[in-house]
Amino acid sequence: MFNKRIFFSSALLASLMIGGWNQVSIAAAADGKALFEANCAVCHSMQPPPKSAPPVLGIALHYRKAFGTDRKAAIKHMVAFMQKPEATHSKLEPAAITRFGLMPAMTLSVNDLRTVSAWLWDQNDPKFTLPGNCK
Repeated sequence: MFNKRIFFSSALLASLMIGGWNQVSIAAAADGKALFEANCAVCHSMQPPPKSAPPVLGIALHYRKAFGTDRKAAIKHMVAFMQKPEATHSKLEPAAITRFGLMPAMTLSVNDLRTVSAWLWDQNDPKFTLPGNCK
């Protein structure tokens, strides 16, 4: 019995070291997309034209411009912004706030907000350019 536990623990550890972390990332991305679809997609489209809020590709682009490659800081900022949206903390153009207003505070758990924020960060498409119609 004890040897079986050691074997299975070793096998689990080895699978995580070999490729399991990637599977965890894939699962987190799927969870982020599901959270987006259940809580955000009613207002945010993925790409233009917008619904009643800026499209995800535009948001992701603005966060990349603001935070460069600092994914962790960007996610932290997104979580704080979704908990308490304020115009002075927005990373979007002021014209986007004029056009769409501020989003309501999200009541998701901090873990869910981190998950959806990480998913949003990962939606960045380097080929996407802003349409420029928020001016």
